[in-house]
Formats: sequence, structure tokens, C-alpha cells
Amino acid sequence: MKCILVDDEPLALNDMERQLRKLGGIEICGKYSNAQEALDALGALEPNVVFLDIDMPVMNGLEAALHFQEARPAARIVFVTAYQEYAIKAFELNALDYLLKPVLPQRLEQTLRRLEGSASASGAGDAPAGAQTAVIRCFRSLSIEYGPSASQLTWRTNKAQELFAFLLHRRGQQTRKDTLIELLWPELEPVRSYALLYTTVYQLRKSIEAAGLQIRILNTKAGYELVTEDSLIDVDDWERRMPSADESHPDQLQQYESWLEDFTGDYLEEQDYEWADTERRRLRLLWYRFAVKLAALLEEHGMPAYGLDWLYRVQERFPYSEEIYFLIMKQHASLGENSMVEQQYALLAKMSEEQYGHPPSADIAAWYAGWRADGPAGAPDR
Repeated sequence: MKCILVDDEPLALNDMERQLRKLGGIEICGKYSNAQEALDALGALEPNVVFLDIDMPVMNGLEAALHFQEARPAARIVFVTAYQEYAIKAFELNALDYLLKPVLPQRLEQTLRRLEGSASASGAGDAPAGAQTAVIRCFRSLSIEYGPSASQLTWRTNKAQELFAFLLHRRGQQTRKDTLIELLWPELEPVRSYALLYTTVYQLRKSIEAAGLQIRILNTKAGYELVTEDSLIDVDDWERRMPSADESHPDQLQQYESWLEDFTGDYLEEQDYEWADTERRRLRLLWYRFAVKLAALLEEHGMPAYGLDWLYRVQERFPYSEEIYFLIMKQHASLGENSMVEQQYALLAKMSEEQYGHPPSADIAAWYAGWRADGPAGAPDR
């Protein structure tokens, strides 16, 4: 186990080094009198533990801890300070321990035992982590399911959920920190917003780690990138299973229907994030196009009533589409269900006036007028 020491008081720094060397079992790979120097060296040293003074100039230990956690999430933080009042804040930042100066040898030995236990627990979790594949659901509402009982990952805050959702939305791409801050905390001062970002990323990583999921939030030069490994993402899986043009045989229509039914709700519908609107519309229109195509295929294969059922499903999801009203009208007309044609045209006229401020389009009005001229209005439904 490797550690670094950060304290602006030379005597305290040297005393901590002396005590740790005497106790043994831990390698001191760096000593620093200010937090920024320690942060600059972090990547090369890769410590497992940071012994961190709190009361330091320029960047205090609480602020520095956020940067350490963001840069190296696996590293444990042990705060060292002369001030008891920092304790609650320190543990809010998920510190492993909190030592009061002057540090007593017995108390430091207890911290080292705690560090060893923490390392063992992390190692014990490595095996099941490889077997824990997540299912990330984006249709209707964002959720992450895992394990044989389909446990769900808990979001500590709404901001944590949106941060994960945005990184997932941009999976495979780097996302700048300032982009995330502008999205999540645009009203706050930079120091406060960056602290919240680092804390939220840290908490997400800890939740994912505790669940043993194969999901990682990587630090990149530009910011962050989400890596989902072998996790199944429902929207990606749904698009991958999209029916091909030649899947129109009667035996394949049931599979076609099943695929459409797997579209259980709009993309991140319940969260209603504005930044997801473009993807939400794209997936909706994809479903629309294939649902209309299925209705036509069902009619083509002698099942017009089933096709009509699908047109009504589309109308329920797209109540302002003139095309759907028109297709339903024509289907009812072909089945001799005249009163239903009249009903649909009346509904279309009402919707068009209320939503668009004008009557149905000229093409539909012309078809309807021609249909009535052929004399079906007074004929009974078959």
C-alpha cells in the first residue's frame, strides 16, 4: 500500500512520516507542503492513501479532497487536523478516517488496520464485479438493474441521475467539465459548482462500485467519459433488433409486433430532460414509421382488423398526426365501417382546428368528400 502526506506544517509532516515508518506496512511515496503540488504528482505516484491536513492556505484539505477523489477515485482519504469541528464535513466527503493532532501512535495504528480492512473488502468485491452485468433502461425512465433479483441502483440526488444520464447520452464521447457545470449548476459560482461536480462524480462511482457493476466514469483530458462495458442498454438493443426490409413474411409478423411492443415509453420520458429532445423525437419517429409499416403488412396478409388495431396504437401515441387519422379512415372504409369513418373525420377536424387553427388538409378533405359522394354515408356498417 502506497501513501502520500500533505501538510503545510513541516514538523507535523515529519512526525507523520516518522510514525508511519515505525509502524511499517505502508510505503510513503511522496511528501508535500501544499495540496496543488500533491495533485500535480498524483498521476505518476498512484497512491492508495492520502493523509491530508485540512487547515492549509490557498487550497484547504476539504477542497483538495474533492480533487483527489475526482482524479483518483480508488484512493482513500485520511484527514489530519487540529480542529474537531471539521469532522462532520470530512465524513460527508467519504473520508476513511479522521485523525486529530497531535496524532497518537495507537490511533494511527487503528487507522492502518482500517485501511487494510478497506483494501481487503475492495479485493473481495473484485470477483463478483466481473459477473454483475447491468441492464440500463432509458425507455420511459432511467434506471439501472443488476443481479438475479433485478436490484435497482439508487440515485443519491436528481443531479446525480441527470449527470449519469447525460454521460450515457454521450457514451463513447468525452464531455467537458464546463459543459456539465453549465448543464447542472449554471447559477452557482465556479468554485462551488466544480466542488459539486467532483462530489457527484465521486458518489456515482462509489454507488456503481458498491453494486459491483461493470460501468466506469473515466477522467479524460477534456473531462469525463462513460464506459458501460458489457452492460445492456435497452435503446441500443432495441435499435440493433430493428426488423429488416425482408422481414415481412406472415411467420415473422409476430416477432415484428414484439419488437414494437418493447418500445415501452419515450426516451427518458419521465425525466423530460430538454437536452434529450432530439433523440427522443428520433426514436419516436422510428417507432412510428415501423408501426405504420406493420399495419400495412397485416392488411396485405389478410389481417386488416389487426392492422387497424396498430393504427389506433399509433394514434394514441401521436394524437396530432393527420396521416394516422387518414389511414384509419381508409381502413374503416375498406371494411365498410362507415360510422367509424365519419367519427374519425369529425375527430380530425376538431383536432386540426384546435391544434393548427385550420381544417383538415385539402387532400384528406377531398378524399372524404369523394367517399361521401359515392354514397356510403347512409349505408349500414357491415
